[in-house]
Amino acid sequence: MRDEDDFPGDRPSGDDAENVVRLPVRVRPYRLRDPKTLPVRPWIMRGLLLRKQVTSLIAAGGAGKSIFGLVIAWHLAAGLAYGPFKIVGPPKRVGILTVEEDRDELDRRMHAIAKHYGFGRNEERQIHVAHIDDPPILAQVDRKGIIHATDNLKQLERLMGQYGVEVLILDPFIELWSGAENDNGQVKAAAAVIRGMIRRLDAAGLLTHHVRKGVVTPGDLDASRGGSSLGGLVRLAHTITNMTADMAASLGVDSPRHIVRVDHAKGNYLPDPGQANWFKFIPVDLENENPPDYPESDKVGILIPWAPPGLFENIGYDQIDRVLDVIQNAEGLEYERYSFAPQSKERYVGIPIVKGLDVSEQRADRIVRCWKKSGLLFEQEYLGSKSRLKNGVFVDNEKRPSATTEP
Repeated sequence: MRDEDDFPGDRPSGDDAENVVRLPVRVRPYRLRDPKTLPVRPWIMRGLLLRKQVTSLIAAGGAGKSIFGLVIAWHLAAGLAYGPFKIVGPPKRVGILTVEEDRDELDRRMHAIAKHYGFGRNEERQIHVAHIDDPPILAQVDRKGIIHATDNLKQLERLMGQYGVEVLILDPFIELWSGAENDNGQVKAAAAVIRGMIRRLDAAGLLTHHVRKGVVTPGDLDASRGGSSLGGLVRLAHTITNMTADMAASLGVDSPRHIVRVDHAKGNYLPDPGQANWFKFIPVDLENENPPDYPESDKVGILIPWAPPGLFENIGYDQIDRVLDVIQNAEGLEYERYSFAPQSKERYVGIPIVKGLDVSEQRADRIVRCWKKSGLLFEQEYLGSKSRLKNGVFVDNEKRPSATTEP
């Protein structure tokens, strides 16, 4: 909190001090504080959940936002990191309000997560599930178009406060308020009502949200359905998107099915697929009893952290050396050298990589970027056809993997 002495100008001294009316607007000269006295950001789950703030989780139907939230809940309750998301401090008490699934389906998913990860009674005690009779509205619009908190929200806040909940997962946003979803003012007001509850609870909120129609770019903050003002109100936002065929080819994956990526939303920023946070659906057999008409028990898909194969997986040094020889000697070209520019067609340096390493064009592009960044491949002028100076790709032989590996 600010020290009152920071604003000395609005407090007269002497006999008038008790009668002064404090003005709502004050100005003070800025002074740098001792950095050691600055409070650290109150992370609950670093990179994902911040105390007193709402995180939006944006994904299409079936991409895994609901199961992602439930897996997060169990890991918070256990005090364990989930992929790149690490817990700060001890295990957390978690509240869950999911309105798209009935109790039986929620129980199937929760059991599948607990079975796979080995969670039990200790973690179970930390999780609290809320139910609100239909309609489960937390914020509603009145006749004047103004959004207000409902009695449902007030009761939910009171109960979550009694249980000491530190993270509240709400799934999904569209089901929790009434109004015009394309009205930016109403969207912002509804989200602000929910954020107010989160702040009063001194908790963090994870709010799932559907995407608009069309292709969604990973990390696109504007991908959310309806008014875009939600992105401006939440402190953090992540997208969940399916792996595409191009991404699979780039990573050397045979099939993109059942693999999703989670990206911090930064406009249209699209990180390299090799640097993204990947998760994979795996089936968990509940081994529940089934009637004669059902030949199998239930299988539930849950998300687990997944890492793509290495960029040079199953590629030997001898193959790499042969490709580098082709590049260094400009084999296949007459009076020219290979180029870093894909538009140079047959001179593009990715072509001998595709042929020599038997990889996709997308994966070859990543290898080119990798070798260029490391300095293994570099560009310099050479005397080309018609005695003209051109830029071409050369190999630094001292940086060959085979040369830098100790025997």
